[in-house]
Amino acid sequence: MLELTERQTASYIKEKINYILLEYNITFEQVLTVTCDNGANMLAAVRQLDEYVETLENENYILKDDDGDDDEDDDGDEDEDDEEMFNDIGNSAPNISLVRCSVHTLQLAVTDVIKHSDIRIRGITSVAKSCRKASYKPSFDLGKVPLPPLYAKTRWGGIYEMILNFYNNENFYRDLGKKFKELDLSKYWDYIHDYKNALHPIYVCTKEMQAKHMPLSEFYVRWLRCMMEVDQQPTNELAESLAASLNVRLQQLQQNLPFKAAVLIDPRLNYLSSSVLSPEEKQEARKFLTDIHERLKSLKPHSSQEASAIVSPSTSSLDDYMTKIFGGALPFSSQSTSENSFAKQIVSLDLEPHQHHKYDIWKHWTDRKVSNPELAEAALCVLSVPATQVSVERGFSGLALVLSEARTKLSVENLSNILIIKLNEELLDLVMPKMYDWKEYRA
Repeated sequence: MLELTERQTASYIKEKINYILLEYNITFEQVLTVTCDNGANMLAAVRQLDEYVETLENENYILKDDDGDDDEDDDGDEDEDDEEMFNDIGNSAPNISLVRCSVHTLQLAVTDVIKHSDIRIRGITSVAKSCRKASYKPSFDLGKVPLPPLYAKTRWGGIYEMILNFYNNENFYRDLGKKFKELDLSKYWDYIHDYKNALHPIYVCTKEMQAKHMPLSEFYVRWLRCMMEVDQQPTNELAESLAASLNVRLQQLQQNLPFKAAVLIDPRLNYLSSSVLSPEEKQEARKFLTDIHERLKSLKPHSSQEASAIVSPSTSSLDDYMTKIFGGALPFSSQSTSENSFAKQIVSLDLEPHQHHKYDIWKHWTDRKVSNPELAEAALCVLSVPATQVSVERGFSGLALVLSEARTKLSVENLSNILIIKLNEELLDLVMPKMYDWKEYRA
């Protein structure tokens, strides 16, 4: 966690991200995606970071070309080759892909429809505040009903929890309203019912997405379930507007390549005869998975693509003849057997049997490490992309607990080290045994 001391512009945020990567010796090749909220500065920062990485790659191409033998090619086509090279770079997938936080986008879908300034919400909130008067305390104590919670204006979930309190204790509040005109909710009960019923699926979905890790395809399943439950309320005016907003916001999330790749590898969504992705989207997702595969190979030490490549026999005239008769495409011929296998495995994802919505997709690919090691490696990499930035919010909460009023003199280094331990407790059992020989410390 890094303290920001200047105005949080896109350029400044990009600079600090670069600083963190250098601090922990992380190369740009190791960064696949960045998950952030829908803030304009964060979105622009990720795009600038990707452009910066692309510039570095272009410079590396130029340096590599300068180090070559200028006399190798005297046919005068150097400029044409360079132009093709840079065109290829420009048309390739982003080096660092942007993933919009699904929880934040879900909140935006709600605020598209629900405004805290709504006159009905203001009226209900006024009643909730009046309930806190000392004169009404005996009634709440006698009825064993908790006071309706108040909320922050920026969080619709607080409004839902306040309205849920009224909904769950309707009989109590109706009786209370008959005794005290100030607490009368008669003109709001229809709205309270609509609000609770329409927002309940979204509230539950939000809580589920706040889990430790939510892969992109898992978020998609949860979002679809949420849309289904909202759609099943045709007489609810709020539900109808929410369903439309959820659909529009989802289309925005569906545009990035990591999402399409996550859908492609999930047999709950992509299976035999499924049309979840168009042919063009499938091609993009396959290319993205192939790029991940190549990037993972390049990051492995002692791996030599040339040494392991086994070139298959070139396509014979008989292959041409048989293809002409029976149709289809020619067999792979110019790539290595390993590359052929990986490409065929990606295509075969379209033939997977349809799995139920509670299917454990993480276990699915963990189990296939033996049968499809390279594809499983790329798939698990895609599944590791977080659909939310909840971990960041959890980090802020952890900071508030560590940097208390009694510990304001903690150094930046000590504070950072404490937070790393606090936010990664589940990894300690894996890391600590490798750091020390505990037998030496036994009494």
